[in-house]
Amino acid sequence: MGFGGIASLALSLIAAVLLTVGWRLAVAHRYEEHRWVMTAAVIVNAVPVFGWMIGLYWVHVLPRLPGNLVKGVEALTTVHAVEGALGVALGVVIVIRGNQLAAKGLSLSRWRTPMLIAYVAYILGTLLGVVLFYVVYR
Repeated sequence: MGFGGIASLALSLIAAVLLTVGWRLAVAHRYEEHRWVMTAAVIVNAVPVFGWMIGLYWVHVLPRLPGNLVKGVEALTTVHAVEGALGVALGVVIVIRGNQLAAKGLSLSRWRTPMLIAYVAYILGTLLGVVLFYVVYR
Protein backbone atom coordinates (compact mmCIF):
# COMPACT_ATOMS: atom_id res chain seq x y z
CA MET A 1 0.00 0.00 0.00
CA GLY A 2 1.55 3.24 -1.12
CA PHE A 3 1.57 6.68 0.45
CA GLY A 4 -0.75 8.01 -2.29
CA GLY A 5 -3.53 5.58 -1.38
CA ILE A 6 -3.36 6.33 2.34
CA ALA A 7 -3.03 10.08 1.78
CA SER A 8 -5.89 10.03 -0.72
CA LEU A 9 -8.17 8.21 1.71
CA ALA A 10 -7.19 10.49 4.61
CA LEU A 11 -7.75 13.70 2.63
CA SER A 12 -11.06 12.41 1.28
CA LEU A 13 -12.26 11.60 4.80
CA ILE A 14 -11.12 15.02 6.07
CA ALA A 15 -13.01 16.65 3.19
CA ALA A 16 -16.15 14.64 4.03
CA VAL A 17 -15.96 15.80 7.65
CA LEU A 18 -15.45 19.42 6.55
CA LEU A 19 -18.38 19.14 4.13
CA THR A 20 -20.61 17.86 6.91
CA VAL A 21 -19.49 20.65 9.25
CA GLY A 22 -20.14 23.16 6.45
CA TRP A 23 -23.61 21.74 5.84
CA ARG A 24 -24.43 22.09 9.55
CA LEU A 25 -23.15 25.68 9.52
CA ALA A 26 -25.55 26.47 6.67
CA VAL A 27 -28.44 24.90 8.58
CA ALA A 28 -27.50 27.14 11.51
CA HIS A 29 -27.55 30.18 9.15
CA ARG A 30 -23.85 30.81 9.67
CA TYR A 31 -23.30 31.45 5.99
CA GLU A 32 -19.91 33.14 6.07
CA GLU A 33 -18.38 30.26 8.05
CA HIS A 34 -20.24 27.82 5.77
CA ARG A 35 -18.63 29.41 2.71
CA TRP A 36 -15.11 29.20 4.12
CA VAL A 37 -15.46 25.63 5.36
CA MET A 38 -16.98 24.43 2.08
CA THR A 39 -14.27 26.19 0.08
CA ALA A 40 -11.61 24.47 2.21
CA ALA A 41 -13.37 21.10 1.83
CA VAL A 42 -13.49 21.34 -1.97
CA ILE A 43 -9.80 22.28 -2.09
CA VAL A 44 -8.83 19.45 0.29
CA ASN A 45 -10.82 16.99 -1.82
CA ALA A 46 -9.34 18.28 -5.08
CA VAL A 47 -5.80 17.39 -3.95
CA PRO A 48 -6.23 13.59 -4.07
CA VAL A 49 -8.53 13.74 -7.08
CA PHE A 50 -6.11 15.71 -9.24
CA GLY A 51 -2.94 14.53 -7.49
CA TRP A 52 -3.52 10.76 -7.56
CA MET A 53 -6.94 9.47 -8.56
CA ILE A 54 -7.14 10.70 -12.15
CA GLY A 55 -3.62 9.50 -12.92
CA LEU A 56 -4.16 6.09 -11.35
CA TYR A 57 -7.43 5.63 -13.22
CA TRP A 58 -5.81 6.73 -16.48
CA VAL A 59 -2.87 4.31 -16.12
CA HIS A 60 -4.40 1.28 -14.39
CA VAL A 61 -8.09 1.12 -15.30
CA LEU A 62 -8.77 3.00 -18.52
CA PRO A 63 -6.51 0.79 -20.71
CA ARG A 64 -8.55 -2.28 -19.67
CA LEU A 65 -11.88 -0.73 -20.68
CA PRO A 66 -14.43 -1.28 -22.08
CA GLY A 67 -13.80 -5.03 -22.02
CA ASN A 68 -13.56 -5.24 -18.24
CA LEU A 69 -16.17 -2.59 -17.45
CA VAL A 70 -18.52 -5.08 -15.82
CA LYS A 71 -15.83 -6.88 -13.85
CA GLY A 72 -14.99 -6.30 -10.17
CA VAL A 73 -12.50 -3.56 -9.44
CA GLU A 74 -12.76 -1.94 -12.88
CA ALA A 75 -16.54 -1.57 -12.51
CA LEU A 76 -16.32 -0.21 -8.97
CA THR A 77 -13.49 2.15 -9.90
CA THR A 78 -15.37 3.44 -12.94
CA VAL A 79 -18.58 4.05 -10.97
CA HIS A 80 -16.51 5.85 -8.31
CA ALA A 81 -14.71 7.88 -11.00
CA VAL A 82 -17.88 8.97 -12.81
CA GLU A 83 -19.82 9.76 -9.64
CA GLY A 84 -16.80 11.45 -8.07
CA ALA A 85 -16.12 13.53 -11.18
CA LEU A 86 -19.68 14.82 -11.14
CA GLY A 87 -19.43 15.70 -7.44
CA VAL A 88 -16.06 17.41 -7.82
CA ALA A 89 -17.15 19.37 -10.90
CA LEU A 90 -20.36 20.53 -9.26
CA GLY A 91 -18.53 21.38 -6.02
CA VAL A 92 -15.87 23.43 -7.80
CA VAL A 93 -18.49 25.35 -9.81
CA ILE A 94 -20.54 26.06 -6.68
CA VAL A 95 -17.49 27.22 -4.68
CA ILE A 96 -16.29 29.51 -7.47
CA ARG A 97 -19.75 30.95 -8.09
CA GLY A 98 -20.59 31.13 -4.38
CA ASN A 99 -17.46 33.09 -3.58
CA GLN A 100 -18.13 35.48 -6.46
CA LEU A 101 -21.71 36.10 -5.33
CA ALA A 102 -20.76 36.45 -1.66
CA ALA A 103 -18.10 38.99 -2.61
CA LYS A 104 -20.84 41.02 -4.28
CA GLY A 105 -23.23 40.57 -1.33
CA LEU A 106 -25.78 38.63 -3.40
CA SER A 107 -28.00 35.83 -2.11
CA LEU A 108 -27.12 32.21 -2.78
CA SER A 109 -30.59 30.87 -1.93
CA ARG A 110 -31.20 29.54 -5.45
CA TRP A 111 -28.05 27.42 -5.09
CA ARG A 112 -29.45 25.36 -2.19
CA THR A 113 -30.53 22.40 -4.33
CA PRO A 114 -27.26 22.18 -6.32
CA MET A 115 -25.37 22.47 -3.02
CA LEU A 116 -27.35 19.59 -1.54
CA ILE A 117 -26.80 17.49 -4.67
CA ALA A 118 -23.06 18.23 -4.52
CA TYR A 119 -22.93 17.29 -0.82
CA VAL A 120 -24.70 13.98 -1.43
CA ALA A 121 -22.42 13.29 -4.42
CA TYR A 122 -19.31 14.00 -2.34
CA ILE A 123 -20.46 11.76 0.51
CA LEU A 124 -21.44 8.97 -1.89
CA GLY A 125 -18.08 9.35 -3.64
CA THR A 126 -16.30 9.13 -0.29
CA LEU A 127 -18.21 5.98 0.67
CA LEU A 128 -17.44 4.39 -2.70
CA GLY A 129 -13.81 5.41 -2.25
CA VAL A 130 -13.64 3.72 1.16
CA VAL A 131 -15.10 0.52 -0.34
CA LEU A 132 -12.67 0.73 -3.26
CA PHE A 133 -9.74 1.30 -0.89
CA TYR A 134 -10.74 -1.79 1.08
CA VAL A 135 -11.12 -3.90 -2.08
CA VAL A 136 -7.78 -2.79 -3.55
CA TYR A 137 -5.65 -2.81 -0.39
CA ARG A 138 -7.10 -5.65 1.71
